[in-house]
Amino acid sequence: MRINHMRGWARVALLASALFVGCAIHSPMPGSGPPATTIERIEVVSRKPAFGGARFGDVGEYEMVVAVAHVKVHPGHPANRRIVDLAAAADADGMVRYQTDVVLLRPSEANKASRVLVFDVANRGRKLMLPLVDDGDLQADTAAQAGNGWLMRQGHTMLWVGWQGDLPLNRSGRSLGMALPVATNHGAPITGSSLEEVVFDAPGTAGTMPLSYPAATQDPTRAELTVRARPEAPATVLSASAWRFKSAREIEIERPPSFDAGAIYQFKYEARDPRVMGLGMAAVRDVVSFLKTAQVDAEGQPQPLADIRPNVTVALGISQSGRFLRDFIWQGFNTAPTGGRVFDAAMPTIAGSRKSFTNVRWAQPGRFSREHEDHWVYGDQFPFGYGTITDPLTGRTDGILASCRTDDTCPKLMHVDSNLEFWQGRASLVVTDGAGRDVPVPASVRLYLMSSTQHVSAATPAAGICQMPNNPARQSSTYRALMARLITWARDGQEPPPSRYPSAAAGTLARPQRAEMGFPELDALGLKLPTALNDLNPVDYSATPARADTRLRYLVLVPRTDADGNDVAGVRVPDIDVPLATYTGFGLRKSGFAEGQLCGLDGSYLPLSRDAQERSVRHDPRPSIAERYPTRGTYIERVRASAEHLRSDGLMLDEDVARVIDSASKDARVQALAQ
Repeated sequence: MRINHMRGWARVALLASALFVGCAIHSPMPGSGPPATTIERIEVVSRKPAFGGARFGDVGEYEMVVAVAHVKVHPGHPANRRIVDLAAAADADGMVRYQTDVVLLRPSEANKASRVLVFDVANRGRKLMLPLVDDGDLQADTAAQAGNGWLMRQGHTMLWVGWQGDLPLNRSGRSLGMALPVATNHGAPITGSSLEEVVFDAPGTAGTMPLSYPAATQDPTRAELTVRARPEAPATVLSASAWRFKSAREIEIERPPSFDAGAIYQFKYEARDPRVMGLGMAAVRDVVSFLKTAQVDAEGQPQPLADIRPNVTVALGISQSGRFLRDFIWQGFNTAPTGGRVFDAAMPTIAGSRKSFTNVRWAQPGRFSREHEDHWVYGDQFPFGYGTITDPLTGRTDGILASCRTDDTCPKLMHVDSNLEFWQGRASLVVTDGAGRDVPVPASVRLYLMSSTQHVSAATPAAGICQMPNNPARQSSTYRALMARLITWARDGQEPPPSRYPSAAAGTLARPQRAEMGFPELDALGLKLPTALNDLNPVDYSATPARADTRLRYLVLVPRTDADGNDVAGVRVPDIDVPLATYTGFGLRKSGFAEGQLCGLDGSYLPLSRDAQERSVRHDPRPSIAERYPTRGTYIERVRASAEHLRSDGLMLDEDVARVIDSASKDARVQALAQ
C-alpha cells in the first residue's frame, strides 16, 4: 500500500515506525475490551477565588481549580496505536499510566457560566491566552492580572492541561507539566542517537548545553560536537578537548574564538530512556473529553465541571501551541476515543506551516525551525495546508484535515498568523502548493494575517541582538474579535468574516525580493530587507543529523507591502492602516551575532519622520507624520474610521474601537501636530 494514499493515522504510524526503530504500533484488540483511556482520579490540589475575588460584570467571581489527572491508557486500543512507544511503557497489567497538570478558571456561580470551554494549549507550560486575549497576566492571583477581563465577562470556562512531557509535573497552577513513563525494551534501557542544538547569543569563552535525554555513555568517543556559522555552512568538528560531560544531562563547551556569539553548536550523542511524549496529545484529548462528558472519575468523585459541563469546546494554540494544535488535528487526536469531536472549533495561531516535534522517539517539543536556529529540526514537512493536495516535490497526498475528514471530527478552524510566520514559518505553504500556486481552502477553514506584526507584539521596541527595535504593533484586539467569532461559529453556526490572508491569485504574495514585494528602500535608515528566509527542502529524519534533499526546494513566498513597507493584505489594525511607522515581521541579527540572519521571532520598527524637514535630512522616502496628518484631529479621525471599518467587518469588538481611539488621542508621536 502506498503511504500517500493511507488514512491519516495509519500513515503517521507507518512513517513513525520506519523512521524511529523500535516504536510500538499495535493492531486493535478483537472484541470488546478495556476502554482506550480511564481517568482514574482527578486529584484536586487547590480550589480558591481567582483574580483576588474580582467580579466580572453579571457573571461575578471566578475560581481557580488546580488538579492532577491520574490517567490509565490501553496501548492496544485503536484510538491509541498512533502513540509512539506506548506499549513499551506498559505496567505489569499491560496498561500505561501517567499524570498531568490541570488548571481551570470557571465561574463560581454555575448558572452564570456560558457552558463554553476555551482550552488554551499551554505554551512551554504557560497560560498565554490570558495576556494575548485579555491583555492580562500569565497568572490569575490579583484583579490587575485579569487585564480587561473579556473572557471572564463572557462567562467562559478556561482550561489548561499539561502536554509537554519534558516539563515536570508542577501541581501549583503556576505552570503545566507531566509525569510520563519511560519506554523500555522488555525492561532493558532503550538507547539511540539524539541531537541537541544551542546558539548562545551572548559573548563568552565557555557555555553549557543541557541534554534532553540522559547520555547512555559519557565516553567522548561515542559523541560528536560540531560548530558552524550558518545552517548551510560546513560543520567544524570540535576535538574532545573542547568539551566535556558535566553529567549525563549536560555538557560544557569551550567556545572557539573564531566563531561569534551566533554560532550554531550541535551535539550528537547516544541517549537513553525515551519518554512517551505522544501521551501529551492523548492527555489533551482525554482530559477534555472527560470534562465534556463525565460526571465523576473512576473513584466516583465529581469532576470540577460536573455542574457546568460544556456544550461547546474551543481550542486556542499560540506559537509552539499552535504548531501542536495543527499536529494534534493532523494525527487524528481530535477524535474522542468513544467517537465524536474533542474540539468543536480550533484556532492555531502564529504557527505558520509547521507542526511539532512531539509524537516521535527522542522528541523535543520545545524546538522548532527558524532560518538560523534549529533549521532542520523535526516537524516542518508536508502536509502544510488544510485541504488535501499532492505535494509537487515528494508526490505524497495529504492535508492537515485529511484524517478527521474520514470520521467527520474536523473542527471549525481559524488559522491566524503574523507577518513573521511568512519569513520564519513558511506560512505561504498554508495556501500554496510549494510551487507558488494557490490551493483550495476547505469551507470549514478561515485564514487571517495580523498584518505587519511580529510573532508577539513587543512591550517596548528594544533591539537586543537585532539591528532594529522590535515591532510593537498591537494584536490583542484581533485575537479578541476572532475568538468571539470562532465561538459564535461553533455555538450558533454564525459564519465568521471571510478569510483575510495573502494569496498568489490576488497578487498579495511575492518572492522575498524588493521589486516583487514593493518594499521601500530604507537601508539608509537601518531597515534592510533580508536576503533570505527560512527555506525548506524535503528532509529524511531517519538519519542523525537529518538529511535535507538540497536538490529540491519549496517555493516560499511573503506578503506584498505598500509604499510604507506595511502589508497590503490581512487584518490591518489602525497601527498599520493609519501608520506612524513601518512595521515588519522580519528583523536581522546585528554584528557579532550571525549578522544578517533573521533575528529569531522579532520584527522591526522604523518610525516615520516627524515632518518634512526631518524627512529631508534623513532621506526618508516615506511621507512624514505631519505631511500625512495635518492636525491631531485628522489623525484621530482616520484612526476612528479604520477601527469602525474593522468593526463593521466583524474584526474588532465595540469595546476595542473605543480603546483604540482613546490610545490614539494620547499617542506621544502625534502630540507635536497642530490641534
